[in-house]
Amino acid sequence: MSTRWRIQPFDRDQIAALSRGAGIAPLVAQVLINRGVRDPERARVFLESRLNGLNDPESLPGAVEAADRVVRAIRDDRSIVIYGDYDVDGVCGVSVLWAALKLAGAKRVAYYIPHRVQEGYGVNPDAVRRIAEEHPGALVVTVDCGISAVAESRLARELGLELIVTDHHTIGPELPPADVVVHPRLPGGSYPFGDLCGAAVAFKLAWQICKSFGDGKKASPHLRDYLVQSLGLVAMATVADVVPLKDENRILVRHGLAGVMASPTTGMRALMKVANCLGRSKLTAGTVGFNLAPRINAAGRLERAMRAVEMLTTSDDALADQIADELNAVNQRRQEVERAIVHEAQEQIRSEGGLKDRGAIVLGRKEWHPGVIGIVASRLVEIYHRPTILVAFGQEFAQGSARSVPGFNIYEAIQACSEGLIGFGGHSAAAGVRMSEGHFATFAERFDAHCRTLLTPELRERVLTIDAEVSLAMLNLNVVQDLEKLEPHGMGNPRPLFLASQARVVGEPRAVGEGKKHLQLKIGQGSAVFKAVAWNMAEKGKDLAHDVECSVVFHPGVDEWNGYRRVQLEVKDFVVSGRVPAPMEAAAAGA
Repeated sequence: MSTRWRIQPFDRDQIAALSRGAGIAPLVAQVLINRGVRDPERARVFLESRLNGLNDPESLPGAVEAADRVVRAIRDDRSIVIYGDYDVDGVCGVSVLWAALKLAGAKRVAYYIPHRVQEGYGVNPDAVRRIAEEHPGALVVTVDCGISAVAESRLARELGLELIVTDHHTIGPELPPADVVVHPRLPGGSYPFGDLCGAAVAFKLAWQICKSFGDGKKASPHLRDYLVQSLGLVAMATVADVVPLKDENRILVRHGLAGVMASPTTGMRALMKVANCLGRSKLTAGTVGFNLAPRINAAGRLERAMRAVEMLTTSDDALADQIADELNAVNQRRQEVERAIVHEAQEQIRSEGGLKDRGAIVLGRKEWHPGVIGIVASRLVEIYHRPTILVAFGQEFAQGSARSVPGFNIYEAIQACSEGLIGFGGHSAAAGVRMSEGHFATFAERFDAHCRTLLTPELRERVLTIDAEVSLAMLNLNVVQDLEKLEPHGMGNPRPLFLASQARVVGEPRAVGEGKKHLQLKIGQGSAVFKAVAWNMAEKGKDLAHDVECSVVFHPGVDEWNGYRRVQLEVKDFVVSGRVPAPMEAAAAGA
């Protein structure tokens, strides 16, 4: 599949003005302008990302009333049950809230996370009944779920449970009739930032609760210290849930990752140890997304996510290490299952004639593990660049996971085809569906047809948005370290991506890694020569050789080895000179 290169427009005068006004390098200024930051003061706020830039939880719809109810329950010694989702966001949110309540003096607080395969996503009626039996009259607080639990909320009320829903997912046509709903996008609310993840919403509730055990405006010192420490879990959840890393989320992730690196909790240290993250000079969003979060997710995908909560909340080193080893082993199993399903899905697509004019990829099979199909759907989106839904057929119902391409709202697409579904939920980039196995063929045809009408030619094509064309000579260590100040990177603030034209390969590239899928090479331009790595590009780069001229799109970074720091390039695409170039858009304003 071809990839279109789109070079961001630039304005020399605007870049120079921001560079002078904010005291930053011109290349950093250009990247900030590409992110919508054009004012020097906004640039300083962006780069500093101070902790006092977080919005007070009092402004979060429902948070004050929910906190009052939790505080009353603690003081009345009532049972409190935290009901969370089984992914990283839910696990971290449950851990943050549970520990805060324990520190605040709650003696009877428990948590419950449903089994992904046996119970499925969200609040389910059997779990509500079980909680009512084991904790009669309890206060139940959901984390990262519940906004679509209309019938289950009614059931909770009938069973004598008090219910607080905290969530961040898309709000449906009817709000759940809970006692309180805490949500950043609640109708009628005015919260200034609607893109918090579920754990961040739980953190805001915990913050408001802790204020009640201080002077009403600030938490007492030990609770305040805990809230700062808990930012590490909020950061991991924010990165894993792929919410935009801007505004509050940028602050949460930057301070959370720095805190984890400086002083990890017992559970985080154990997790970092099995993920080979200890001893690094810093922890990045990429490290969280590729090394830490998958091990937490694996617990909910193949086993019980409550085991991960136990690890993240314990102060017992031996127990934390034991659970971390378990999660690491489960993650290895998950990777094996994932590879098998990816292979089977690709074989099925090939047997059906390939991608052709599909508007979407919708596949289902009985043997597929429902805990892994979401990751596989993401992998298929990377390969085929189409909205993808994978469905695992179970005994009672079929459970599916959906992932989208940039710019296409998959939740709305499912909603338009929802007739006959048992249920669905999610947001623009990812969603989940339930249906009967007999309805699968009808849904697949309907969803593919709907996507075909909505997917423009631009949405069907993979696009690399390039921040600037640069000469390699300008990328010295100081400049690249200045670019690192733009971290953390993620949705809404991607890693800077640059183009070097008429570069050349220096020396012979080497295929490396498992299966020899990756390339190590050197890229030169003029007198500047840098080491580079190209992940999963060994096949594409098989014709690269010494002195071959090419145009290269890359992320610059700093490679550290034995205390020595040097610039290294991560190649994202390339075109050998003299061959048909990648489709390219370029624009210049005020050039």
